[in-house]
Amino acid sequence: MQIAVIGSGDAVIGFTLAGVRKAYEATTQEELISKIETVMADPEVGIVVLSQGDFNNLPSRLRGTLTESVKPTVIAIGTEQSTEMREKIKRAIGVDLWK
Repeated sequence: MQIAVIGSGDAVIGFTLAGVRKAYEATTQEELISKIETVMADPEVGIVVLSQGDFNNLPSRLRGTLTESVKPTVIAIGTEQSTEMREKIKRAIGVDLWK
């Protein structure tokens, strides 16, 4: 399983330097949606990382699909605090790690 990151140039560069090989830069909404669809269809990807801002700006139907996806698991990171990651981990492995 591999990690994929999709987003702005700065985020992609940071993850690439950290060793993530599947890093895709998307500067427009259309590019972002296209890259997400490509990565979601890739059987090697187990985790998809997006910025919280990009995730929030996606169409609601796509956001719902990404939220419900277990493989790959989609994680939105950023400064906004959320219990989303906790729920995704619980759903993926069946255990609440925070208890």
